[in-house]
Amino acid sequence: MLALRYTKSVPRYLLMRAGAKRIQGLETGRLSPLQLVNVPEPKLPAPGWVRVRPLLSGVCGSDLGTLSAESSPYFSPITSPPFVMGHEVVGEVVEDNSGFSAGERVVVEPALGCLVRGIEPSCSYCASGRYALCINVAKGDISPGIQTGFCRDTGGGWCEGTLVAHPSQLHRVPDGVMDEEAVVVEPLACAVHAALKVDPQPGETALVIGAGSVGLFVVAALRQLTRAGRVVCVAKYERQREAALRLGADEVVHPKEMYANLPRLLGAEVYEPEIGKPVVMGGADVTLECVGAPGTIEDAVRLTRPEGAVALVGMPGARSCLDLTALWHAEVGLAGTYAYGIEEYQGERVKSFELAMRMAPELGLASLVGPHYRLGQYREAIAASRASGPGGHVKVVFDHRG
Repeated sequence: MLALRYTKSVPRYLLMRAGAKRIQGLETGRLSPLQLVNVPEPKLPAPGWVRVRPLLSGVCGSDLGTLSAESSPYFSPITSPPFVMGHEVVGEVVEDNSGFSAGERVVVEPALGCLVRGIEPSCSYCASGRYALCINVAKGDISPGIQTGFCRDTGGGWCEGTLVAHPSQLHRVPDGVMDEEAVVVEPLACAVHAALKVDPQPGETALVIGAGSVGLFVVAALRQLTRAGRVVCVAKYERQREAALRLGADEVVHPKEMYANLPRLLGAEVYEPEIGKPVVMGGADVTLECVGAPGTIEDAVRLTRPEGAVALVGMPGARSCLDLTALWHAEVGLAGTYAYGIEEYQGERVKSFELAMRMAPELGLASLVGPHYRLGQYREAIAASRASGPGGHVKVVFDHRG
């Protein structure tokens, strides 16, 4: 089958690390770790696994970080290159198996925890429903990999053939849900998890820094699933601003207003030091940082009130040099939020993916999906995703239909 396969090598890694952002086309050129090749379809790792043909597959920020070598080397021992990329997938079941019928549309939940790997007994995290935190991601029936799309044995969504999935990873797509809505269920589930983890209370202000797909979906999840009194979003581009307001933000400010208009909206005061960023007294009750850059992580801490909470959503870059004095001084809580699991919501335990599947059509997220590219247009797709902000895109996808 034709697929976009990532092959890692130290020289390629160093080349990408040194120049992918400066040299146009480097991360998809001849020396790139990503190549369009013919590969065998993945084998079913164990009885009961299901073969899925991707219909749409999204391009995620973590994919871009992998290609440009901006992701942390932390993940290198828990992935297994060469692998077919693509973890945001809506597809159709190829043949009847494990209760699924051929032709059924499904969304793939990519986390590869103990149940998927055939490991018994499950680790404590999987047993409690926090399977994205599984500590056995390098063991079991399949090769190391935190998710589908980063494991050589499962395949991924960037292909014109099939990938394989454990039945526990598959969520049926209701008839009324469009492919374009279903393909964003995975990143929306990440936002659901982040919003419910910080769980702002009535009257509290939640600040969202960043309005790419993750930031916008976090805005929506905060408004739909929490009792936050006010949601404020920092967005750089006009389409992002419009989308944030539509999805539930009460106010949107430009990054240039971070220490000007924004503190006033938060009821805080600003003091200017001799050098460095302003000191903010007061701030948001909870802040969700959705950019992953050292500068915005520092901003998130500075703009959060004493004893408030900061959550880092998504995957940060590997390079980090930031001043966290405000974290110490204001006793701000700092936590990461990664992926999804089983949430406590309105007195029930429910999967993040199930909440996201309910929300996606209600939010009109199909309007945020596109442009669509064929697999052979992967250079254009990666470039469009890299320039998504100024280009007005939110979620670039590979379209395998037709």
